[in-house]
Amino acid sequence: NASAVLEYQTFYERALAEAAFTSCRDVRLPATGGYAIDTMCGRYGARFCTAQRWLDFQGDKSNGLAPLQIDFQLVPNGTRLPG
Repeated sequence: NASAVLEYQTFYERALAEAAFTSCRDVRLPATGGYAIDTMCGRYGARFCTAQRWLDFQGDKSNGLAPLQIDFQLVPNGTRLPG
């Protein structure tokens, strides 16, 4: 019997998620001049994208890019998780 990971859940401190999102938010694609986040946030596009929506799209295996389903949980800054 072979085992494989098909899905996982990960916890991000909200400040880290917001900082990562902010670092990508204003990046433009040279070929189109549009925002890269437009293609990285699914149906929300750049205008309505948030850190949570961005991560949700990145972890959605139906987007054709994610190799497996990833459930990103944003937790309050300074939260101590078990383990």
